[in-house]
Amino acid sequence: MDLSRHWNIEKLAEVSQGRILQGNPKTVISSVSTDTRLLKKGDLFWAIDGPDKSGNEFVPAAARQGAAAAVVGKEYFAGLSPKFPLVKVPSGLHALGRFAEEHRLLFPKAAVVGVTGTNGKTTTKEMTARVLAMAGQTTASRGNFNNEIGCPLSILELTAKHDFMVLEMAARKKGDVAYLSLMGRPKAVILTNVSAAHLETFGSEENVFETKAEILKGLMPGGTVIYWAEDPWLGRLRERWPNNRYLTFGLGPTADVFGQIEEHSPQGITFGIFYEGKKQGSLKMPGVGAGPVKNSLAAFAAGLAFNAAPRKIINALAGFTPVSMRGEKIVLGGHLFGERYSVINDAYNANPASMADGVTGFLRAYQGWVRIVVMGEMRELGAKEEELHRQTGDQIAEEVQKESSADSRTNFVAVGGRPAMAMAEGLKKCEKKDGPRVQYASKENAFDVIKKMVFQNKPPCALYFKASRAESLESLIEQLKKEF
Repeated sequence: MDLSRHWNIEKLAEVSQGRILQGNPKTVISSVSTDTRLLKKGDLFWAIDGPDKSGNEFVPAAARQGAAAAVVGKEYFAGLSPKFPLVKVPSGLHALGRFAEEHRLLFPKAAVVGVTGTNGKTTTKEMTARVLAMAGQTTASRGNFNNEIGCPLSILELTAKHDFMVLEMAARKKGDVAYLSLMGRPKAVILTNVSAAHLETFGSEENVFETKAEILKGLMPGGTVIYWAEDPWLGRLRERWPNNRYLTFGLGPTADVFGQIEEHSPQGITFGIFYEGKKQGSLKMPGVGAGPVKNSLAAFAAGLAFNAAPRKIINALAGFTPVSMRGEKIVLGGHLFGERYSVINDAYNANPASMADGVTGFLRAYQGWVRIVVMGEMRELGAKEEELHRQTGDQIAEEVQKESSADSRTNFVAVGGRPAMAMAEGLKKCEKKDGPRVQYASKENAFDVIKKMVFQNKPPCALYFKASRAESLESLIEQLKKEF
């Protein structure tokens, strides 16, 4: 982040509806931090209230650590030098958004791509940044900087040298995506899908759709909307906003860009990419399920939106490695056993759609292996969480029976409380003699159950972990590593 060419305390106060309390108005701002644990000498410390503590409490510590100035929500701080610049704002959070919005307007030539959806946002964002980087200087949201704090901080990374910026936009409530989109002013937007997630907050899939569709509110005139063609909700976008340019991606020929899966294997998914009626090439992506394919196709469409050549897009996507805990492959024991003990860590997040896709994709990829599927709970599903867990188990069981993709060397372990029990009940529909085994385990005994399965079976052995982030299934993986 380098803001020094454009911003000082005086200008910041002006655009953020703030008032300078003390210090030199001409103090230059080089970078911004909202966390004293990450603050570097010379940073501007931006105090934001959290659920438990006020950011104002950390202003004296920020000054001692060498902060150049601070944006605050109160007027008096004991022991603070009168020369230390302070800007008081009505709301630290809203002021940060205003500041980022004004900073974005300094660079009208930079094309922003906004990414939202229920599943695959981060991976799609990373793939899209990789594609656009071949066409010009590109910056993107770091990690999961996708909310009302992370997105503004990402926008502040924008400089005159950048041609593209890719921003991930998430939501916890209605209005969040609209807020981020109007701040970022995207030239293109990607909507990965809409499915049952965060229902505790949103209440229904329709509300999820309405919130994700807000990303079009900040779309620049003449911008491009890229969406998953087979999604029953996203097809409504054209009806509401008929004047935009649309590009669709999917797994069938009705999409502008579509993929045909050619092979599932432990090395990844091989698929062909088709555009304008002909095959443009093939890719092999690490991971399991259709998710990596969909994400790749979305990034491919984003490249087309900015006139990139199909062959160059495919070359840019080749060699992509999964983001941590999103289909990440881990070989237990290093390479001491070759890859005969492999773990797929897909435990960053989960909802019914991504759980079913990931599990069935894993089973297809590791045919002939001992397969241990560890499924944790899916959070924020509201009043119907047990029912949705049971339905997810039912769906996976039906797919297993239809494809005959699970045998006696296949084990399902549902980990957690009552929702996990419900998921195990649904899965038991595929349990049979000489067929897959289904077991429920509490968080306390899950490791012992999994460890026993691993060491009682002859390798090759593959394990798949999937759950909502709050379930911390990666702790089980760390325990397994110690056994090798």
